[in-house]
Amino acid sequence: MAQIDLEDAIELRVEMLLEKRSALEIDRSIQEGDWALLTLSEGGRLVGFEFLETENSWTRPDALLQYYEAANDGFYVGIIVPSSALDDLTELVFSMGEYPVTILTYDDIGIEELITV
Repeated sequence: MAQIDLEDAIELRVEMLLEKRSALEIDRSIQEGDWALLTLSEGGRLVGFEFLETENSWTRPDALLQYYEAANDGFYVGIIVPSSALDDLTELVFSMGEYPVTILTYDDIGIEELITV
């Protein structure tokens, strides 16, 4: 499969989400140049977040805290990572003793792997 960049992945994921729920309002931003945050609202009400991570961005010191703070506040939290990072991220998330987030790979959602930034 050909590799795509983070901006392309954002656009593809936003299209997918809007196909499923057309009423979603999605704010998008690239953080620190190597991961993206999608903020999902519906009817002006915040409903969740999706983190589009790269090969190494999910290992940043505050990533797990960001995931859990949002999930513990009752929001949907989706984390999308390259397939090569799935096992390590899943192990890290399970180490917290809970599993309040949804972990997907780019392959799971039909988006090809990201270029490592």
